[in-house]
Amino acid sequence: MTAPLQRLWLLITAFALLLAACGPVASKSQRHANSSIDRASVPQQRFRAIDPNAVPTSTTEAGCRYQPLGETMSAQLAKECFRTPDLPAGTYYLGVEAQLADRGAAAIRAGMPAPPTYLGPSVSLSLSPTSVRPGATVTITGHLASPISPQPSVTNICFDGCIDGLHYNGTPVHWISTSEFTTSFVTPRGPWIERSPLRLIDPSAGHYRVSIQCLVVHRGCGLGRGEGSATLTYLASAHPTTPLLSMHMTRLIPGEVTRVGGSIALTSIIGTDQPFVDQFTTVHQLPNDIVAKGVYRLAHTQKADATTVLLGVTKFQVTTPVIYSNVDLKGATNLRLTADPSIFTEAGTSGIAFSCTGPQNQMQMLKGGQVTTINTTGVIHLLEQAGVPSSYAITEPCNGIAALKTSNSGTLIAASYPIAIPTKGPDLTYLPVITTNDGASWRAVPFPSGHSNAHFAGLTATAHAIHMYFTLRKHKPITEVTTDGVHWTQGGLLCPASGPCVRFSPTVAPSSCAMNGAAQAILYSTSQGKTFDQPAWPSSVNACSTNELFDVGAISYLLDPLSQFPLRRSTNGGASWEVVADIPTPAPSTLSLSGLPSTALAQTTLVIPTTGDLVSIGNGGPSVLLAPHAKHWCTIPTTTIPSDVGAAVTGQHSLYLVLDSNTGSSTLTSIALTKLRCRL
Repeated sequence: MTAPLQRLWLLITAFALLLAACGPVASKSQRHANSSIDRASVPQQRFRAIDPNAVPTSTTEAGCRYQPLGETMSAQLAKECFRTPDLPAGTYYLGVEAQLADRGAAAIRAGMPAPPTYLGPSVSLSLSPTSVRPGATVTITGHLASPISPQPSVTNICFDGCIDGLHYNGTPVHWISTSEFTTSFVTPRGPWIERSPLRLIDPSAGHYRVSIQCLVVHRGCGLGRGEGSATLTYLASAHPTTPLLSMHMTRLIPGEVTRVGGSIALTSIIGTDQPFVDQFTTVHQLPNDIVAKGVYRLAHTQKADATTVLLGVTKFQVTTPVIYSNVDLKGATNLRLTADPSIFTEAGTSGIAFSCTGPQNQMQMLKGGQVTTINTTGVIHLLEQAGVPSSYAITEPCNGIAALKTSNSGTLIAASYPIAIPTKGPDLTYLPVITTNDGASWRAVPFPSGHSNAHFAGLTATAHAIHMYFTLRKHKPITEVTTDGVHWTQGGLLCPASGPCVRFSPTVAPSSCAMNGAAQAILYSTSQGKTFDQPAWPSSVNACSTNELFDVGAISYLLDPLSQFPLRRSTNGGASWEVVADIPTPAPSTLSLSGLPSTALAQTTLVIPTTGDLVSIGNGGPSVLLAPHAKHWCTIPTTTIPSDVGAAVTGQHSLYLVLDSNTGSSTLTSIALTKLRCRL
């Protein structure tokens, strides 16, 4: 088993054993907790002129690594990366958040299943060596009064008491016989957090109780007493350490990445010697509840059976060179959406819209306010030929669509369908099809030589051609291009007709967004499309939401509504991006544990090109609109935008919507952009 897999296995096991505990706590009279605090002990800020295009926004540029956070047994934080949140200008505090689960009587009061009496086996422990300096490895040998079955492969170790001491979760166990085992752990060299009462303990010369826990796993075994103990002696004290983070830069702009080091405190250990670290948390005000110097208790908590503390708190400044009230989005052009949206309009269709939504697997066309159903009987036959059962072929909707008005006033309609074969698992292959006669007949799109359905990577349309993409290789997909639906030539990725050459990489619409979403790359070209690169940040977006690229003059904008940074812009052709800060958050805004509001917008948030307004489409509720330079979103009446919107796309003059009904049917409709007004 590789080292990463071992760590993952230990982490999973540790969480399974986290309900653990031990016996009576040894006296703390020989040691004392650090309980003083100096609020002025924060790094001095280093001021500098801010060039948004020059600040590091990637881990490579900042010279650090990103989460998960790492810590040593000396409670020293590795050189981690911290990305500045989308915050208004001001002073903030950064710390490492830790959740401390209740144990013993506190766990019982919180309703946790802590056993009131000892339920573990009879076991005696011996240590080797029995006297060490902080940071040494100690081997535990356990002798059971009688064999147990099954024999566990991991156990928990408690250092300085199981109720309030430091827990090692998931330490490997080696069985010498049916009643004898060994395990080991590395003793702490840095300070750790203890409970009841909450305090910071520095490693000091003296005696510490070492115990075993959850040798026999039962409900709540990690919340009560342990299963045997022995005494370990520290021969010397470690140098006292005050938890304090060290930031490479303390004056930052939203989205900027900086190195963070310094010291925190141990809260729990995974396995033998891997400290568990939660995450960075930013607060606007220094918490009032001081546990010790550099350790604060947060007033807000997400769990009733845990205490949340902030470790190593340090101060930093946020400045905002670009704010929403100072940008103008009016006149947006080159609107590009992620994936293959289920609605297609503009390009070469003169405002006619098409949708994958229709009865069975049929499509809909919206022209002059009238909806026409496009016959897809020919598609059903093509899907059946590809191995799709008839019951699926007649109901499977397309997941991408594009259209083009031809020179002889005809319409080319191209679409892609997932090849859904129940016995072969998730949709991994796609069937691209095209019609030249409004659905009277369909044909499969020919693949490039050596390619198949598995290599299909999306479709789109420009003002003069339909483009089918196959197999991305270093951002150079093989592209099949047609202007008549019959003859195909090979081409490459295209830049917008005007403005910066920034686009999303071709991809099919995700077949499932239930887990981790689907990444879709952002590409830019400085050679008019001959070669493309990815910016360091953001390098991609989640294609499971409606993300949008658009241009205002020579500036490119990215609307990424589910991101912590919903609006970013590039002034250098997509090579680097800066955050447009201070976008008002639609009410009600949820608060994070730190008390800071969420910056994410509704999943479908679009720009209105004629006015520069932002519109967030409600999903089961009213939609809202943010006018340029406005400080608040206003509500659009549901008589204008209904609450049952399934998908939305902005055109140059209309907002196109798919409306879902309670019966499962959907309808394509449109609203003139001039009618998007708020309720008075």
